[in-house]
Amino acid sequence: MISVICAAYNCEKSIERAAKSILDGTFKDIELILIDDGSTDQTAEEIKKLAASDERVKPLFNEENKGLTFSLNRGLEAAHGEYIARMDADDFSHADRLEKQFDFLESNKNYAFCSSAARLCYDGRVYGERRFMPAPSKSDLARFCPFIHPALMIRREAIEKIGGYNEKKYTLRCEDYDLYFRLYKENLFGYNIQDALIDYEEAPYDNSKHTPSTRLNEFAVRMRGCAAIGRPLGFFIAFKCLILIFVPKWLYFKLKNMRSENNIYEQKDRQS
Repeated sequence: MISVICAAYNCEKSIERAAKSILDGTFKDIELILIDDGSTDQTAEEIKKLAASDERVKPLFNEENKGLTFSLNRGLEAAHGEYIARMDADDFSHADRLEKQFDFLESNKNYAFCSSAARLCYDGRVYGERRFMPAPSKSDLARFCPFIHPALMIRREAIEKIGGYNEKKYTLRCEDYDLYFRLYKENLFGYNIQDALIDYEEAPYDNSKHTPSTRLNEFAVRMRGCAAIGRPLGFFIAFKCLILIFVPKWLYFKLKNMRSENNIYEQKDRQS
């Protein structure tokens, strides 16, 4: 079984589409754990409807907003699957996503987890694609975060070995990067399937995830992580996080769109 964990906060307009992309996929032996993180809109009601319509949906409700890492760890505690997969409440999983990831991990026991490429989408349109190298090394991890978090599938024993997600304040918006550092410390390596298996919702020029506080968090995660995996040269790269605090937004996005992992192209219909 695959346990898919999806935490949602004020996602009443997208949670049904995200959930059904998992439920309608080709891999059927799943449970979909939907956690409402104290939403103030109708997200909780939408989750209740989904649970009533499909017994594979397992609803959880936080009485107040507790944050992503708390909700993901709560989902992990409730999961029964041999594999754990991530899903964001505003993203879309392609029909064969779970099947391809399951087959890969079943056939490649040397990898603890896998992610995939993703189509970049916004407002019903596809405007690009993001793809990282197939098998990132520890040195690659020290340079940048080389996995797409909502496309993650991981062996249950691997994530349990490192104690799940780190709920400390300095991992806010960097909880995935921190997770990968702790996995690689234990020589639990990941792989990127080169097919785009999810549609990742991200506005082309959205800088909301890159505030000074999140840059400082990324710096802390990089410094601790590089020390943990024995890559001291990563300390110097970590200072890039501090420099980026002062980089103008227009220049940041110009540089971002030039990165090798991003292929930005003319918008087209998401269905194409």
